Amino acid sequence: MKTRLGIYTFLLLAFPLIGLYLTGIEWSELEMRVLQGDANIVNPPATLLTTLMMAGYIVFINHINKLVNGVQPFKGQLNYLLWVGGAGALLCWMLVYLNIYVASWASQSGNPVMQGLLYTPLFAMLAPAVLFTRAFIAALPNVLKLTSSRHTFTPPAADKLAYLMLALGTLALFGAAALPVSFALAIWSAPLLLLMGLQLLWNESTVFSGLKTGDNGRMICAALAGLVVGNFALFAYHSNGGLTLLESGWVTQLGLLMFGLLCMQLADVLAENWRGKKRSELYPKKKFPIPVVVKKN
Repeated sequence: MKTRLGIYTFLLLAFPLIGLYLTGIEWSELEMRVLQGDANIVNPPATLLTTLMMAGYIVFINHINKLVNGVQPFKGQLNYLLWVGGAGALLCWMLVYLNIYVASWASQSGNPVMQGLLYTPLFAMLAPAVLFTRAFIAALPNVLKLTSSRHTFTPPAADKLAYLMLALGTLALFGAAALPVSFALAIWSAPLLLLMGLQLLWNESTVFSGLKTGDNGRMICAALAGLVVGNFALFAYHSNGGLTLLESGWVTQLGLLMFGLLCMQLADVLAENWRGKKRSELYPKKKFPIPVVVKKN
């Protein structure tokens, strides 16, 4: 797991830089693409209020899950959710980094330390929010039945498919620096393609594995969850006075769908760390508070 995530991080960070070096474009030229007008003004109150609203959303959707299912899907999985939140925050910062190459939204200049403190807590809530929302959507009546299909899809061999995904993801990252307009949409599919390609190389499943059996619910629910969470976060930020200059609406919505799939795939990778462990290891019994001493006669 750690090896895959390390390789994944390296690929996302290094390949656009290599493409930039090969094309001879200066870094300063990239910065000018994303620094636009009033969006340069950092709005701490808007970010903090959005973070609070996202925290409230997570509590709310978790309570709704309990009402719908009778159980809380992630109760007792605090360590797992913390890992998902931390990895999700790092993922969001890498997406911010990729945006420098294609300028899909206007960035904000200013103190990077302050921005890190402001945005990291917000970014850390997005992936867990997607998981909670996906669980809620999947628990709605007849959703899984409606999203299942008799039609199945037989993919190519895992190794061939892995190399294809890695090649497409690499091409998108290389092309982002040279042809930002042409690759503006492709680059947002690169993180998902690369992560799925690495999963297949390690003989693990992907979010699209259900297509082989006609079980499309997990994939569809994850994509819809990304759409719901992403739009809620954008609504909260805008309603609190924040400014983000995004591309056309359908591009944004498509990006949010892919973000939901990416969060689900990342959560699956992290879940491997708990695979094969006994319940007693995951939920250790509490020690009896009063020591009992047995004396021999």
